[in-house]
Amino acid sequence: MAKRKNTVIVTGSAGFIGSALINKFADKFALVGLDRAATRQPPPAAECICIDLTSQESVAAGLERVRMAYGTRIASVIHLAAYFDLTGEPNPLYDEITVRGTEKLLRALQPFEVEQFVFVSSMLAHKAGRPGDVIDEDSPLESDLPYRASKIEAECLIHKQHGPI
Repeated sequence: MAKRKNTVIVTGSAGFIGSALINKFADKFALVGLDRAATRQPPPAAECICIDLTSQESVAAGLERVRMAYGTRIASVIHLAAYFDLTGEPNPLYDEITVRGTEKLLRALQPFEVEQFVFVSSMLAHKAGRPGDVIDEDSPLESDLPYRASKIEAECLIHKQHGPI
């Protein structure tokens, strides 16, 4: 009898990085992509479930679908979904999607056994250094732009939730 593949959830699965991860992991894991309903080309190697990170009900319904199909044990959640625009201007979607959406996702994952939660932040969350400086997770943060601030705030939420997940 074939062993069931471990389940990996990728939020933002139809994006550039998300679809590349789905393609890379296709042979190794049972993949579930969570993305917006407006996604035109969902990655074919994953079961894609449409969710709206601004709605707790939508996130909960999407994860209920995961529970029904794959059970409660999740090897990894790779959280790529976030809001970004090129203007650098404040936009309520930074908070609604990147911060509160992460909070909703964490809340909906509580009934699951999540082995690993990977939040894909950005080097832009860090204070700029001099050429040649190494930037790592201990480097100073700077929240002078809305995108940076939303990534930093989402990281703080994840650190607070670390125990239950």
